[in-house]
Amino acid sequence: MKNYKHLLEISELRTTPARLAVLGFLNENPNPLSADVIFDHLKIEHNQADRATIYRILETFFQKGLIKRLELGEGKYRYELAGEDHHHLICESCGAIEDISDCSISELEKEIAHKKKFLVKRHSLEFFGVCSTCQR
Repeated sequence: MKNYKHLLEISELRTTPARLAVLGFLNENPNPLSADVIFDHLKIEHNQADRATIYRILETFFQKGLIKRLELGEGKYRYELAGEDHHHLICESCGAIEDISDCSISELEKEIAHKKKFLVKRHSLEFFGVCSTCQR
């Protein structure tokens, strides 16, 4: 928990049990999570934060750059801790999400910056299809 407290401190955010719980839960899960899944988990863990508080926490964390917000074509956002750039494979059949971290998008970003004189601040890349399990 000390790392989360430090992260909140350097982000100039108050340390609260709900904020610590959100960071901890996102850290425990390899896949991006919806606000509802986060809320449901915290409720089971007896965290007293209501749904609106969780949404405010997620928005604040996103604005501060602590988390990434993804829109995967479901009509809702999913969240994950900010970190190394990676992308996702999303199975349209079962909903499985897999990270891809070994693609060469950074080279494309450099090329765009050079050719178009465009400063890329962030990007999103998701691949939608059918996973190997669902193909069987």
